[in-house]
Amino acid sequence: MNRWVLAFVCAVVGCGPAGASAKRGPAQAEATVRAALAQWPADFAAKRTAAVCGLFAPDVVLSYPATVDRDFDTICAHFGALFATDDRTFSYAAPVIEDVVADNDTVVVRLIWTLTVLDASGTALEIVQEQGIDVFRRQPDGSWKIRISHAYPL
Repeated sequence: MNRWVLAFVCAVVGCGPAGASAKRGPAQAEATVRAALAQWPADFAAKRTAAVCGLFAPDVVLSYPATVDRDFDTICAHFGALFATDDRTFSYAAPVIEDVVADNDTVVVRLIWTLTVLDASGTALEIVQEQGIDVFRRQPDGSWKIRISHAYPL
């Protein structure tokens, strides 16, 4: 995956060149999105369902190979089920951000997430790396949320 994919996504969702006066907008948007992505693993580890779900837009579409696309309610129910389990612990490392393209209303991030699953004794059952593209859109309240997420295992 390379910048061509990001350029295509931007063409579809509307990332455009910003004028000189708008350069602070994309830089601020990128910084806000990076901060949200850095915070998300801590919220996930603390099982803060509202904060974990808060990264996603109400109209989010999440795609993963060989599965049906998921929406906001489905993914939040999934997180709730994960957080309710006592026999396993799920944790994410901070994402490795490979590339970011930002304009005033859209930020596209190419990244790698690493999920570790531990059993009740702390033994690692599974470590999963997923590469993905997350398309963030500015929401009416000014917040940034994932509108489209496409992930796949490495």
